[in-house]
Amino acid sequence: MKIKLKNFFKSAILVSPEKALTIYSEIADTLKSKKEVTLDFEGIKATTLVFLFVLFTRLWKEFGKELKNKLSIKNASESLLKEIIYLEKNYKKLHDTFHGVHNNFQLAYLQ
Repeated sequence: MKIKLKNFFKSAILVSPEKALTIYSEIADTLKSKKEVTLDFEGIKATTLVFLFVLFTRLWKEFGKELKNKLSIKNASESLLKEIIYLEKNYKKLHDTFHGVHNNFQLAYLQ
């Protein structure tokens, strides 16, 4: 299954964790049905590390090493590929950082 992210979101900018969760569900359902997924980043102008973190860490946790054989990325810019590699290499540090921000937000605004 090929997912053109620009068409899927009707946007060239992927920044919110909510968008990441939406596409995560679509990808996970497809992978569970034993089909491969190609994410096509053609036309995507910007992503955030938070978007990538939410999407890829959930996929890595659920599908582990088999993800590399079932998920491919197409038309990604060099900078996007570098962000994905950075995310993979620095997952623990980023997890602690993003989790801390989330907890501080809850403490400050949701009490």
